[in-house]
Amino acid sequence: MKIQPIRRVALMVLVLLCVISSACRRADEHDGMDRVRFALDWTPNTNHSGLYLARERGFYKEESIDIEFVESDMNFIEMVASDAAAFGMAAQEQVLQARASMANIPVVAIAAVIQHNTSGFASPVDRGIKSARDFEGKTYSGWGTELELSILKTLMEQSGADFDAVKIINQSAGNFIASMETEADFAWIYYGWDGMICEQEDYPIHFIPINAIEALDFYSPVIITNEKTIRERPDLVRRFLKATAQGYTEAILHPEDAVASLMSEAPELDPVLLLESQRYLNERYIDDAPYWGAMDPRVWARFSTWMQEHELFDHPIDVEGAYDLSFLPKDG
Repeated sequence: MKIQPIRRVALMVLVLLCVISSACRRADEHDGMDRVRFALDWTPNTNHSGLYLARERGFYKEESIDIEFVESDMNFIEMVASDAAAFGMAAQEQVLQARASMANIPVVAIAAVIQHNTSGFASPVDRGIKSARDFEGKTYSGWGTELELSILKTLMEQSGADFDAVKIINQSAGNFIASMETEADFAWIYYGWDGMICEQEDYPIHFIPINAIEALDFYSPVIITNEKTIRERPDLVRRFLKATAQGYTEAILHPEDAVASLMSEAPELDPVLLLESQRYLNERYIDDAPYWGAMDPRVWARFSTWMQEHELFDHPIDVEGAYDLSFLPKDG
């Protein structure tokens, strides 16, 4: 699940905001139904299963929503900011960077899909990497973003290790295992996907979760909309989240059905991998939160402070404007 630096796309967003047609600036209404586009952050995967299951179960139709899921070619922030999509999926850091960019991109998080960060640094067991101190003298394969390097540096500094002793390359291999076998010793992965692949392929790894550091236990992913939709169509946001929460609740109760809904959209996916990934995430969608989608303001404050300290913002922001807790159904 790759992360695209927000600064590179700020100009694109400004152009989109200027030229997009009025038909795309709001959800269309037809036959009493709101036609809504949702911009995916990647190709269909188990982070999205609650969405697809909600559509399959008819939860969106019950809320008078005709929903379309769109693979966004990594421009999901721009699509939501410009109203080309009413809703989308992103990560907390992408929301914060968007709002802290020179373009002041007005996206807002309205629900956390997963309560605790499931990513970390993984390595084949034969590399002997059991702590961040062991990164010294090893090769890291990444995506070249300032964020990931700041996370890596933070983990190493907490362990008293020398960040400059790591060789850093941009990943050229097509997946984590291929990268480990051809070019590197460790990489940043999401365990719910790449970790499940490693288990399925009997490829033993050591995994160092980043959420061991409180400030790095950020939400990834979150569901987003924009300020204009919140201001002008609050009832749509409320109805959309009601149906979506029902979808993720059903995914927890019926993982096989969640997988089937994903397979209907992306039949090329491995059903065994999907089911294992779904079962892994089902324990983490709600976890210790009172209900699905809940977000803790302290998580936003801590991570925003950490990002600002590491100079990942173009300018300071009011972090409370980056999320809105008022639309979530509180009964799960």
